[in-house]
Amino acid sequence: MSSPPLALVGHQAPRVRSVPWTDTDWSPDLDPGLDALDLSDIAGRTSFPWQRDVVTTGMAAKPDGAWAAFEVCVLVSRQNGKNGAMEVVELGWMINEPGVSILHTAHEFQTALESMNKLEALIRSHPLLESEIASVRQGNGKESIRLKNGSIIRFRTRTKSGGRGFSVDRLVIDEAMIWSPASQAAIMPLLTTAERPQIWYLGSAADADTHEYCHKWSSLRERATAGGDSSLIWLEWSAPELPDDADDGDRVEWRESRENWAAANPSLGYLVTEEYIRNEMASFRRNLDKWEIERLSAGRWPAPDETDVEPAVDMSVWRELGDDAPELRASSPVALGVDRHRDWYAISAATYTEAGAKRLEVGFHEQTPCKVVEKIVALVEKWDPCAVMINHSSPAMALLPELKAAGIEPEITSASQMAQACVGLVNDVMGEQISHPTESPITTSLLGAERREMAGGLFGWDYRVMAPIAPLQAATLARFGLITYGVEVEKAPALPPSFDSHRSSNREFDPLEAGF
Repeated sequence: MSSPPLALVGHQAPRVRSVPWTDTDWSPDLDPGLDALDLSDIAGRTSFPWQRDVVTTGMAAKPDGAWAAFEVCVLVSRQNGKNGAMEVVELGWMINEPGVSILHTAHEFQTALESMNKLEALIRSHPLLESEIASVRQGNGKESIRLKNGSIIRFRTRTKSGGRGFSVDRLVIDEAMIWSPASQAAIMPLLTTAERPQIWYLGSAADADTHEYCHKWSSLRERATAGGDSSLIWLEWSAPELPDDADDGDRVEWRESRENWAAANPSLGYLVTEEYIRNEMASFRRNLDKWEIERLSAGRWPAPDETDVEPAVDMSVWRELGDDAPELRASSPVALGVDRHRDWYAISAATYTEAGAKRLEVGFHEQTPCKVVEKIVALVEKWDPCAVMINHSSPAMALLPELKAAGIEPEITSASQMAQACVGLVNDVMGEQISHPTESPITTSLLGAERREMAGGLFGWDYRVMAPIAPLQAATLARFGLITYGVEVEKAPALPPSFDSHRSSNREFDPLEAGF
């Protein structure tokens, strides 16, 4: 008589794991994640080992305090508790980073509301944490939790306008396998001015036949599996792929493998039982391929040519040029670039470093045209830039009458000049002649920017993409203005070392004083 099978426990380590560090490179600081777990322990929450791994890995920090990854992706089949890990992360952000602003989005309203209720319950699980709550708001699509330390988390469904009207430091994209380009265009700009931006994606395997907007999720996975991405963390619990030459018998064996169940369901033995999986599989007997996607995370991903977009620049080179303490040339001129993409305006500035590189920064991102004009006027009065640049085909041309009325005559680039500016920026990146903050809005733009090819090997940035390219376009214009109109003199108004919170090693600058 054979013995019954041993109780099955889900694999605690992800089958697919991609992180931007190696043992021979550098070891991240895991304390932010451990601190968050300490808070959840105080609240009485016991996290599973795999959830603890998600929290500590996703919240890992670089030696300078910046996040180890700009984007963190967690792929786990439903009902395993990935949102439980996210609640711990959000609790850590809100308590340990006073004033942090978080936007948690989901495809369905009920999903977003459930996430809010669970986070609120976690906070209220201990009197000390509950005493930190300032307000909880529900109704009219304005769901939020605000703490007395100024931290706030908002919960929204993803729409073309959901999230506009405020800026955030962190984005959470739940149900990431359903994220439309229109929603991306509405949400991504909210991160532009964040000092320590980070995006978390939570989702299950994509089904290209039913998930119309799974291309972003798929492209993230392709970046992870390609390896070498210095800004991405990907953690995936899934069954090993079925070989292409597998026959029906092989597929049945693969589908019914208890080991594969464990690989794809880390909470097996904690939240999910073998009996449930067997019963669920039986209920899907007429649609087993769907069950394989949902329970084994055997995704039906879009073809690579449907998601592949050639990067606008080599991102590995771009990131190497990041510098939060630049030595700026005291006599260097300053040029401003202004652009608008859909509803958002961006202002960039360019100057020279002591090493001769062009320093590019973006420090203003606003929807209201009158505020943009006010800001440009203030910057012109303060810095006396050599040029204020606008592209002739940019929606920012709508500012021209108001700028002229204020006594500012922008330089307008033609199509050929703008193309030369784009090519010149890329050449400077490859020649390591660019300097930018490590956490720059320009980086966010580059991740989604696409080239619009032109004759003679020239190209421009494509306004038709859904990504927020205004910071990139503005920086491209500022650089072009600097090299075209900038003539260095002995004394020139000093460009602040950063439009955000960074500081130069040789100048002090208060961003609040400058209004950025």
